[in-house]
Amino acid sequence: MSLDILYKALKASQKGQNYAFATITEATLKGTPRKMGAKMIVFDDGTSYGTIGGGRNEKAAIAECRKAINKQKPATVTYNYFGREGESVCGGQMKVFIEPFKASEHLIICGAGHIALPLSAVAKILGFKVTIIDSRPEFANKSRFPHVDKIIVGSHANELAKIPIVNNSYVCIVTQGNEYDFECLKVVIKSPAAYIGVISSKPKRVKFFGRLKNAGIEDKYLKRVHIPMGIDIGSQTPEEIAVSIMAEIVAVKNKNYVGADKFKNK
Repeated sequence: MSLDILYKALKASQKGQNYAFATITEATLKGTPRKMGAKMIVFDDGTSYGTIGGGRNEKAAIAECRKAINKQKPATVTYNYFGREGESVCGGQMKVFIEPFKASEHLIICGAGHIALPLSAVAKILGFKVTIIDSRPEFANKSRFPHVDKIIVGSHANELAKIPIVNNSYVCIVTQGNEYDFECLKVVIKSPAAYIGVISSKPKRVKFFGRLKNAGIEDKYLKRVHIPMGIDIGSQTPEEIAVSIMAEIVAVKNKNYVGADKFKNK
């Protein structure tokens, strides 16, 4: 396997980009342009690196990779070169294993206060990459958050704006002040984040949405914001609030499985 392909996969994972490998697992001795072990990486935008032989079959494999990325299900496909209609004429056959990989979900917590601590801990238990942003070094430090992946000290909104927000990003806004919350929300409200949540009361929601509408933010963006965030479980403590928030985030992440048969009749 080419180390370049592994490096491409590593960089994609770091950027939060999904991808799939297409690997030739079987090939006839003659008649196929590449043999067993040849590998190609395909990204979720359709770009690729490496080759399993080029031509119409590689194009078809790229399409299969994108399908596997969307469904997060591996597949094995067979490509013939026998010269029949729609086939190349080299005279052989190969089987290709399509293996999708999904980048780790990234939870970005704006604020390092009493809710951020249990929230980050639960998120790490659930396998999220976690970033903490806070302007207060006495809160945003490794002694307080030894378990998180990254700690950023600085202006909440300014630092948040520097982070690439992609479709596996989950943003929780729990700063020490309403104005900080609002500025962070403005930064991400039009982003492709999978989840945007703000710690809030219902009156705060009305106030924030009014300000956003006055700033020209369309309703389609407002509807994506979870404010107040979290599922209503009667939370009282920071730990319970953290559980309610992560439950809502997991429901968003697993939206295709919500309502599965195993939960019926409970």
